[in-house]
Amino acid sequence: MTVWWITLFSTYFLCLFARMSGKYKYVKGERVFRANALFAGMACAVLIFVSGFRQGIGDTGTYRDLFEKVPASFFGFLTHPTIKTDSGFYAIVAFIKQCISSDSQKVLLCMAIVTIGLIFITYYKNTDMIEMAVFLFITSGCYLVTMNGVRQYLASAILFFCFPMIYKRQWKFYLPIVLLCSTIHQSALIFLLLYFVVDQPAWGNTTKGILFVGIFLFVTYPVTGPLLARALGETQYGNYKEVLISAGAGANMVRVFVMAVPVVLSYLGKDFLRGKEKYYNIMVNFSVINVIAILLATRYWIYARFNMYFSLYMILLLIWCIKYLFDERNEKIIYLMCMGFYALYYYYEMHISLGYGAGYHHFIKAIGIGL
Repeated sequence: MTVWWITLFSTYFLCLFARMSGKYKYVKGERVFRANALFAGMACAVLIFVSGFRQGIGDTGTYRDLFEKVPASFFGFLTHPTIKTDSGFYAIVAFIKQCISSDSQKVLLCMAIVTIGLIFITYYKNTDMIEMAVFLFITSGCYLVTMNGVRQYLASAILFFCFPMIYKRQWKFYLPIVLLCSTIHQSALIFLLLYFVVDQPAWGNTTKGILFVGIFLFVTYPVTGPLLARALGETQYGNYKEVLISAGAGANMVRVFVMAVPVVLSYLGKDFLRGKEKYYNIMVNFSVINVIAILLATRYWIYARFNMYFSLYMILLLIWCIKYLFDERNEKIIYLMCMGFYALYYYYEMHISLGYGAGYHHFIKAIGIGL
């Protein structure tokens, strides 16, 4: 676990220094706070470093084998007989192998630079509590999952970076980006629908409708599960069709409670939060969808894969709740409580639930640092 805790606290304090030495500036006529770019960049580099040189995490071995098999030339990629889905992702891999390096570890590093870089920049631009954003990004489990669902998180990071286009109604740019992301992971097509949904008033009819549909699917899953399985059978998730209609372990309720915290707080403080942030509606609706996805995942774990798209938004919502729902004294107390509870959750997930620790082999072991 050593490398995980070093990563957590080093990035937190680097971002804290970045915030403390930051300043307000005008961006396109709007006065915004920007943390110190040097310290923030160092924190981002740490996240990329640990991710890019990982070994033995989730599907990393599978991806490295896959990378080895992808043709190193663009012509070879076009004529490769086995690449039928997610062709955009494999095209990126083929480009990296041809133009940068054929070493699968370097491909992982390139993926980490793009995925984590886009996520970090988005947090940097949309919150003045960059240290809390990074802390929650790690302790909520999002950071670890970027090393597992590489394809899906790459698409997720791109869409997260582009979410301001939803607010600005830039559909001519956003929808083509969604289509491109669907060539990285087909499930990104869901954002074609969500573009028209998530910028509706928070806790209005749309939010209530999302909650109703989600709870209905959860309660009626013995009936609706097979229907959804048949629908997914024609998609990228068709391999999991039998899992969806059979009994089996799903996500535990602890994860549901963790992901529900920002949603519950935003509902209780909806009158105080409304209008404070221009992207508030988007964050609330994405966070509600995130809770629905993890709730369904308690029945069948495959639905937790959709949390790769939506968990990033709940982090911004939680930070805004801390910032706007409490006075200065109570804000500090809630801030520290949030850190404490999420650190405990992180320990539970990493050490007890997932068992990461001694099984994590980082390349720095090879040079005798012994983390």
